[in-house]
Amino acid sequence: MTLRTRLGLAAVGLTIAIVAGFGALAYSVFTQQQREQLQLILSEDLQRVTALLDRPTLGASFAPGDADGVILQLVSPDGQVAFDWGGAELLPVVDEPTLMDLGGRTYIVTTGVWPSTEGSVRLAHDVTAALAVRTGLVASLLGAAVIVVLVAGAAAFLAARRMLAPLAEVSKRARAVDPASPAAVPYAGPPDELGDLVSALNTALSAIQERKRAEREFLLEVSHELAAPLTLVNYHLGAVRDEHPEDSRVRAAADGTRELLRTSQDLLQLARGELERELKPRVVDLRQVVSRVGDEYPEVRLQLGERLEVVGDPERLTQVVRNLVRNAIQSVESREAVEVSLRQDGDVAVVSVRDDGPGMSEETVARIFDHGFSRAGGVGVGLTVCKRLVEQHEGELRIRSALGEGSTFEVRLPTLAARLREAHDADDAAPAGVA
Repeated sequence: MTLRTRLGLAAVGLTIAIVAGFGALAYSVFTQQQREQLQLILSEDLQRVTALLDRPTLGASFAPGDADGVILQLVSPDGQVAFDWGGAELLPVVDEPTLMDLGGRTYIVTTGVWPSTEGSVRLAHDVTAALAVRTGLVASLLGAAVIVVLVAGAAAFLAARRMLAPLAEVSKRARAVDPASPAAVPYAGPPDELGDLVSALNTALSAIQERKRAEREFLLEVSHELAAPLTLVNYHLGAVRDEHPEDSRVRAAADGTRELLRTSQDLLQLARGELERELKPRVVDLRQVVSRVGDEYPEVRLQLGERLEVVGDPERLTQVVRNLVRNAIQSVESREAVEVSLRQDGDVAVVSVRDDGPGMSEETVARIFDHGFSRAGGVGVGLTVCKRLVEQHEGELRIRSALGEGSTFEVRLPTLAARLREAHDADDAAPAGVA
């Protein structure tokens, strides 16, 4: 449930509580005043009757001017009705005005003293119509409450939407922040709670940016420190290997040094931010890319197949395949256990790098592309570099692996034909006159 919905519902709930409280108060005040008015009228009639009994007046009547719905009874001390007006049955003696049903209608009944006797004056007024007014009032209050709640609810949701619009805009801009270069989120609103939130967010982003800058500077320094001696060692070991090609120890040392040198180059790319640099795309035959890496690792098996063209940066694609091959070699005892193959899957060109190594657990597979994670004790940047470069080519890097079954990495890129067809469809879909 969104914050806007919660605020709207809270406003509606508060409105219902206020309307219900006001309605209950209005009904209570009305019934109290109505009851007091009925009791006053009843009391005045009783006083008039008892006054006439005490001091009779020529031509005066016991009955009120509007005698409809009035019952008047004069009852002697022995309980006999001496005078009855409008009554069908003997009214009871009550200590205070009381509501009761008589003949299917509701009356308010009171009792007074019959002067000069020990008898009683019993008076009742029909209040059925008055009580019906209460029912009408309840219906009116409920109808008004429904209208007020609906109007208030609509106004609350509109107000919540308007008030939260700046927050939604800030959220949109925050989601658009580039993790590689976190910039401040612009905000031109008043210095309220949202302004404080944006200020805190921008402070955090600034700190992250400064931390990333410091890490890159440190990484760049370390990479340079590694690259310089490794380049020298690689040069001399290469010369020694050429002089002693039969010495497996020299060959292994030269290969290991070359791998370390390439790892330092990956670190340099990360430190310089070169992965964010624009590609230099052109038509590339993936067979040439794989063959180039195969020349660097002659023991690795290649399955090239037919010509398979994509659009991409040949240097970056070569780097991807090289890193995947190097990663596979680290998990096997013999380079012959690594195979690189090409195939076409519909509109997708697939470069598969498979090894017969021990495979990986599900936990390792889930983290294999995380920066800094390594299953073989390395620095954990090669596969991160591969994934980002493949995504820059609008492709996807997949992995299939299980313990005891080896691992397969797949670079999936749209073919040249698919790219051309997509461009042609886009041109056809463009409105007339739009280039």
